[in-house]
Formats: sequence, structure tokens, C-alpha cells
Amino acid sequence: MQTIKQLGALTGRIIRQNLTNSDTIITVIAMPVFMLLFFVYVLGGNIVLSGNTSNTSNYLSYALPGFLLLTMTMGSAYTSLRINNDRTSGFLNRLHSLPIRRWVILGSHILASIIFMVIAEVLVLLVGIVMGFRIHASVISVFGFWGLSILFGLAITLLAIPFSLKADNYASAGGFSYVLLMLLFVSSALIPTKGMATPIRIFADNQPMTPIVNLARRLLNQTVSVSDGTVMTVLLWLIGGIVLLGIISYRVYVHMFFKK
Repeated sequence: MQTIKQLGALTGRIIRQNLTNSDTIITVIAMPVFMLLFFVYVLGGNIVLSGNTSNTSNYLSYALPGFLLLTMTMGSAYTSLRINNDRTSGFLNRLHSLPIRRWVILGSHILASIIFMVIAEVLVLLVGIVMGFRIHASVISVFGFWGLSILFGLAITLLAIPFSLKADNYASAGGFSYVLLMLLFVSSALIPTKGMATPIRIFADNQPMTPIVNLARRLLNQTVSVSDGTVMTVLLWLIGGIVLLGIISYRVYVHMFFKK
């Protein structure tokens, strides 16, 4: 029970930091909302979907799942920044001097990261609904979407940890997130891959973000079809990534603080 209380206290501290920091709110929530508005109302009517030029409603239905994952990706940068700030300020060392289990200290950052990402994702989804997005899926499918979001958030959080612990300063800790954003932009998240140049299309179709986005789109709109192997591909990417990145993250953490 004491361990759970410690986990709750440390997690609550990080979430409060995120929700009361204007830079975090602007980058993780306001920026995705602005990009959503820009893409839907400025570019959406000029993007070809299913062989025809889309209207704003069609493009919103197509692109919103990608924007939700983009929102979570932008949140991962602040996970890295918080961990790096705790390390460079000496806060992690102070926690290590207290009777707190090791996994609680790192686990609080992971849990807070996922909770904050989901909060940001919900807020962007609500904006999308106000804009006219409608969910055409069963309750089970919607729960499946949130399960996918949690797995995605866990994977990119675990990716953030080694960078945040190794980075020399607060400013460089979140640099890895630009790679994730590039993968999302060069995927089916915002536009169909079939119109891309051939080398780019081959890359986009075979990198992890495309099947993840396609499955997210399918879970929110069951009129959208995906290939039979998409679910298995997504699970392999996410679960394999979580296991591998979890091992790497914990080893980096232990090596930096307990094997000096």
C-alpha cells in the first residue's frame, strides 16, 4: 500500500507540472489543434482520397486518428524533458536516498506520461468532434482504440527514457521526438501513401507508423478496411518495441545511478 501511495504521489506531481506549464500545454494540445484546423480547413479540400478530391468532412474523418497519435508523440518530448530535468537538478538522486523502490521512481514518469498523453488526446478528439468528426464504431472497437493508444504511449515513453537520461541538458532531451514526428508525417497519418514518390511510398508503407495509424482509423470508423495482417503487424511492432525498449531503458537507468 505504501508503494502505491508513493507511485500516486510522484505521478500526481509530474501530471501537475505538465498541466500547469504553459509551454507544455501550447506544444502538446494547442499546436496539434492548430495543425488540425489548418490541415482540415486549408489543405483538406485539395487532398485526394479514394481517387477523388476530398471535402473538409471527409478529410477530417481520414486525418483525425493520425492527429491523435501525433498529439501523443508531441507529448513524449515533454516526458523526456521532465526526466532529464529531474536528473540534472539532482531530484532523482534525492529520491534514491529515500526508502522508495527503484521501479516506482521510473514508473511514475511512465504512468504520468501515458495519462497526460491520453488527456491531450481526448481534448484533441473533442475538438475534432466539434468540427464534425463522428465515431462510427462499436463500444468494443472504441475501447480497442484506447488500448492501442495506451500501448503506443507506453512504447514512445520507453523510447524517451534513454534519451532523457543520457542528454546533457534539458534543451536536447526531447530531440528524439522529431524522428517520431517525421515517421508520422511520412506515413498514412495525414495523406494517403499512394500519391507519394515511389521510394518514399515504399518506406511509408513499411515503417511502423502506417499500420498503427491505419488500425487506429479502422477502430474509430469500421467502414474503413485494413488488411488481415495489420493487427498482427501493429502488435508485433508495439509489444516487441515495449519489451526491447523497456529492457534498454531499465539498463540505462540502473547503469547511470546504481553501477558507478
